[in-house]
Amino acid sequence: MILDATAGNRTMYETKNVNSIVYIDIQKRLYRKPTIFADCTRAPFKPKTFHTIFFDPPHSYGEEPGDFFTFPDLKPRQLRMMKLKGNIYYGVEIYKTRSALIKFIYNAQKEFLRILRDDGLLWLKWCEVEIPLNNILAIFKNWRILLILPIQKPQHNIGEAQTYWICLCKKEGYQTELLSFQF
Repeated sequence: MILDATAGNRTMYETKNVNSIVYIDIQKRLYRKPTIFADCTRAPFKPKTFHTIFFDPPHSYGEEPGDFFTFPDLKPRQLRMMKLKGNIYYGVEIYKTRSALIKFIYNAQKEFLRILRDDGLLWLKWCEVEIPLNNILAIFKNWRILLILPIQKPQHNIGEAQTYWICLCKKEGYQTELLSFQF
């Protein structure tokens, strides 16, 4: 079973409804409703439920929401260079500060350790709009990086900010409670 932990309007998918994918999101006003309205930092699933998790968190913070829910008048700074298609929602208005966004990512990856099977994969999408990739990967202490794929399509990169897909797996002997992390 696959989890899309931050489904938004499912814009990354060619096929928008797949029975083997559970789509979750906390936003109630999405054009395409998730399978379950849920917070990925407190997911309503049993331990080791999923084989694969996709995680595309907001890459920016402190933005005004704009008209993310209905499209076509999106104008926040992170979308300036993008070729838009479909209804897009990024959640950039949820986290007002860098610290709040980092805390969300930290708590989400901790929950993913619980709900991902030990032989499962976590796919993280990150665009370096505000925070460099290395700073984000530092949060994933109990994960092993299997590969980092830079996205070459211009519509997936925002100005000079590079977008990546990172495939991670749990480190052997991972600890579900991480010692500390500076927000």
